Parts: sequence; C-alpha cells; structure tokens
Amino acid sequence: MPCPVHRATLPDGYRDPLKRSRIGEPGVSASIELGRALWHAIGQGLTAHAIMLRDAAIIDDAFSAAILIAADGVSRGDPPAVDGAMALAAAFDDRIDSLIAPGAVGAARIGRARHDLAAAAGRLVLRDRALTLASGIDASGAALIDLAEAHVFTLLPVWSEASPLQPTNLAHFLTGATAPLARAARRLQHAYDDLDRSPLGSAALGGSGLPVDRDELSDLLGSEGPIASTFDAVSAVDHLGATASAASAAAAPIRRLAEEWLVWLRTDPQALRLAEDLLAPSDPNLPHFRPSEGLASLTAMARRVESDADSVQRLAHDVPYGPVGAAADDALALLAETLALAVAAHEAFRSLITESLEINRAWLARNAGRSLITAGDLADLLMAEEGLDPAAARNIAAQVANRAWAEGLEASAITPEMIDAAALLNVGRELGIEIERLGAYLAPRRFIEKRAVLGGPAPTAIREHLAQEKTRLEEDARWSEAKRRRIALAEENRRIRTREILEAAPTG
Repeated sequence: MPCPVHRATLPDGYRDPLKRSRIGEPGVSASIELGRALWHAIGQGLTAHAIMLRDAAIIDDAFSAAILIAADGVSRGDPPAVDGAMALAAAFDDRIDSLIAPGAVGAARIGRARHDLAAAAGRLVLRDRALTLASGIDASGAALIDLAEAHVFTLLPVWSEASPLQPTNLAHFLTGATAPLARAARRLQHAYDDLDRSPLGSAALGGSGLPVDRDELSDLLGSEGPIASTFDAVSAVDHLGATASAASAAAAPIRRLAEEWLVWLRTDPQALRLAEDLLAPSDPNLPHFRPSEGLASLTAMARRVESDADSVQRLAHDVPYGPVGAAADDALALLAETLALAVAAHEAFRSLITESLEINRAWLARNAGRSLITAGDLADLLMAEEGLDPAAARNIAAQVANRAWAEGLEASAITPEMIDAAALLNVGRELGIEIERLGAYLAPRRFIEKRAVLGGPAPTAIREHLAQEKTRLEEDARWSEAKRRRIALAEENRRIRTREILEAAPTG
C-alpha cells in the first residue's frame, strides 16, 4: 500500500514547474513574500513578549492588553517596503506606537530589542519552510518507494562511465535516490533542531535587567527552548549554513535521477514515456520534435537550489563576528527563497513520479542482458561448479568474454564450446559445461536472483529494504507531525492567553 506521508504544501508564489502551461508564469515576488512572512513572525514574537511581560509582573494587564491589541492590528496590515528583519522590526514598533494609547507608547520595547525580535522572526520563517521541505522530501521518497514496489521484477542495464556495468531491477536502481533522500531528511531534521531555538529575551546581546522569562517566551512560540547564550542568540549564523546544506542535499538526488532520465530520453527514448503536458508544444515544421521541457525545468530548478544553497553558506560565512543586525539579511532572504524553491522542486518531482512517468518494462528487460553485461559471473561459475582456482577461472572468463566481444555476441550466445576452447589453453582440458548451467549464471534474471545480500537487488532483499524505508518514512512523518502539533499548540496557547489578558484588563 502507498506510503502514508504528509503532503508538502507549495509556498505562495511558486507554481508547478512540470506543467507546460505554467512555465514562465509570473509569481509573487520572493522578497515581498518574505517580507509578509517576517512581518507576521514579528507579530507572533511581540505577542509572546507581551504575554510574558504580564506573567513576569513587569507590566500589568492594561499595558499588556494594549500591546496585544496593537500588535494584532499591525500584523494584519501590509508590511512597509523595507528589506530585512531589523528594518521590519523597527517599523512594527513604530506602528504599534502609532496605535497604542499615549501613556503606553514604548511599552512594547520593554525588556527586548530589535536584535532578538528580528533574529526570532527569521528563525520562525525558516522553521516553517524547513518543515514544509521535510514533508516534500518524504512525499518524494514515498512516491519513489511506491514506484519501486511496482518494479521489483523490471530488469534494466546499469551504465557507469559510458559503459554497461551490470543488470539490476528498477526497484534497486531507484534506491540510488531513496537512500540519499533519507539522509537529506535526517540532515534537515538536525538543522531544524538548531533552527528551532528562540533568541527572544536576549535583547541587543546581554538580555534585560528585568526578570524576563526566556523559557516562557520559547514555549509561547512553540520552540524547543531558548538559545543558551544571549550573545550567541543574536550572533549565530551557522544555522543558516546548516539549513542551506540540508536543502542542497535534498535537491541533489532528484536532480541526478531526473538528469539520468533525460539521458534515457536522448539515448534510449523507448525506455520511458512522459505525459503530454511535460513535452514542448508540437511544431508543424518539426512534428517529431517534442523535448521534455518539464523534466529539463525540474533539473534546472534543483540545480539552482544547490547553487543558491552554496551562496547562502558563503554569505553566512562572511558575516562579521558579533550581533549580526542587518548583516545576515541577504543570507536569510536567499535561504528562505532556496527552501521555497526546494519545496517546489520536490512537488514537481512527486508529480512526475505519480502522474507523468511511464516505464517501458519490456524494452528495459530487452536490453538488460546486452553488451556481455552478465559475463562477470562466468568466473564465479567456473570456481563454484568446476572447482577451478581463481586465477584460472578469471583467465578463462576474460578470454571467453573478449572472444564474444570480438565476434559481436551477447552473453546469451556464449556456448560451452567457447569455454572449452579457453579452458584447453589455461588448464589443459575441456570442462563440458551444460548450456542450462550457463543460463543460471548469465541470464539477467538469474544474475539478479543470486544477489540476495543485504541491500542487494534480489526480490527478497529489495522488498525487505523497501519495507525498512517505508518504516523510516512513517517515523519521519511522525516527527514532522509532532513539530507541527507543538507549533499549533503554542499558537492556540497564545490565543487563549491573549483572551484572558484582554478579559482581565480594565475597560473604559
């Protein structure tokens, strides 16, 4: 049955790049979208701060209620046309002061600074996008596993460095993408654990002289906990690099597999078929010319994720030591866009796998035994069943394979007479191997069935591996759901606490 995973939701402003009708369609500006997300996150941070100030008896219900009402009104409006979390935090404070009662002007700034609020907002935005990417990775992995389960017996040749290497089945072939996707998911989870820490309460760098409760602030935002050092809380940039690295790792496997399928389409076009909407429009002058714009778009998108992730790491690396202020704005903006693009790439990839890709089983199987691709097992036959020493067995196998290559024969055309001729030269006698025994070693399906080692392509081995991968995906889905639940509970808690404070505040 299909893998049960949380489906990724595309961020606003991104379209399905595989659908030809949508290619080139303008979307919402990434900078505008990031500004809106940061604006909303700043409102969340200020709401948590106002609740904490009241709980710590730093301000009373009236002041807290005034801040909460103003913060809600400001967060519902559009952000100003300024770039960066620091500038937005300053603008948010100014708008609150313009809405709040004259006697409460400046109350929202008590016990905090723009630095910790901007740092917290950036982490909240990246946290949401990282969680969406985690679901996207799982959705891609689930689609690949479902495809693999349907092709345990679909044979194909595997090439390495422009030469045929060995046959395998498509299920085993696809583990070259599922395994690194699993590692990318783990890397993203580790990056998320660092990302999901709260800088709130650190103020400009040393915290406040007031009894600010940083643990409560963290809980109100649904974070795993406060960043231990207040200096590090407003100075850290390593979480940007780690998250970018995880995004790159998530894009690489789908890009490599998509590029491999593009090679198939160029060199062996009958091996697979793509849906109509992935192909270029038909040209009356060249009706046969229908390149896969959708697949090429997917590979370009994934490659851009990898390139932009490298740029994020360089930008973060160059941020001066100490409280970052606005110095990390470029890295934050590019990382937010990179995560959104990675989500879009995975949604496109999942759509390709589940809706737009058709594998030609018969054609792949037809090529699985060509180019002497199973001849490497001839030496195993000679050692296991004829008792020859390794050197003699390898020499005979090499001479037989070279002769077959020179005569333009496939492995299925190797005969006992060819083996006997080579054996006379090496061990001084004929071996008299029966043709049926040759088939047990040289036929592609038998070649694969014998490879039942852990992680091998034999049906029993690959099914066991796929079952383990499905279990891992279920664990990843539970991880994502637990993080979302924590965030949702924190949001609900902020609503409840806000209502309680508003009800307790004096009226009139």
